[in-house]
Amino acid sequence: MTTNKPVRKASRPAAKDGQPAKAPRAAAADIPDDPQELVEDIKKTRAQVGETVEALTAKLDPKTQLRDTTDRVKARVSATTGGVASKVTSKTGEVTSKVTSKTGQVTSKVAGKAGTVGQQLRGSPAKVARSADQQRVPLAVAAGVAVLLAGAWIVWAMKRR
Repeated sequence: MTTNKPVRKASRPAAKDGQPAKAPRAAAADIPDDPQELVEDIKKTRAQVGETVEALTAKLDPKTQLRDTTDRVKARVSATTGGVASKVTSKTGEVTSKVTSKTGQVTSKVAGKAGTVGQQLRGSPAKVARSADQQRVPLAVAAGVAVLLAGAWIVWAMKRR
């Protein structure tokens, strides 16, 4: 509800002697005397006010806020993706070295067993054939299990990322 009260003009504070205080001279000094300068000053002020209004409008505009938030999230995701890519690269190197190591161990075991089989070949042919068959199956199983474990570990490491 509004009332129609007469609007009062703001009065200047009274000076010590009871007279109204004089207007500050600093504000009057800022106003140019030349009309052309005054027009230019007004244009400049309008441009500044327009820029300020545009900046405030941009800050309060939901579409602009959403766009800015989206850009920030994209930047964060991009940075995270780069970190994940480097981790994957390092883990891939680790997995490769472990698989190479396991392959070397299996190869050395196979070579050791081959040496044993070679020594046995120098013995009786029937004994060698029986022994080779007995050693071949566990050796093949051991090699298969080693390869299976290495493959399972690689799959597990890839899914873990």
